Amino acid sequence: MEVVCDSHALLWYLSKNKKLSVKAKEALDEASKIIIVTIILLELLYILQKFGQERKFKGLLDSLVSGKYLIYPVDLALVKECASFSKTLEMHDRLIVATAKIFDAPLVTKDRTIAKFYKAVIW
Repeated sequence: MEVVCDSHALLWYLSKNKKLSVKAKEALDEASKIIIVTIILLELLYILQKFGQERKFKGLLDSLVSGKYLIYPVDLALVKECASFSKTLEMHDRLIVATAKIFDAPLVTKDRTIAKFYKAVIW
């Protein structure tokens, strides 16, 4: 099964943080592909910089090299899909949900706002 992953879930998964739910961890462990839209990488950089841990960013990127991860670009199909969402959903969340829709994949996220717009959420 392929899954799309949001920024906090990915960070917690890669760092083996207990904040990641058991169900989310199992879904990521069992996934044949973990799909990550490029905005997630920028969000991870922001989070790490915010906490003075930007030196960890290169290592995080290096851990995504395995064949299990697919980095999905912001392309025209994704932009078109984003245009169909309510303005109340933040732009980076639109990109994440649009990616899940394009791949028809469940989305691993703790974000309750996202869950209102996309029903196939795993947490």
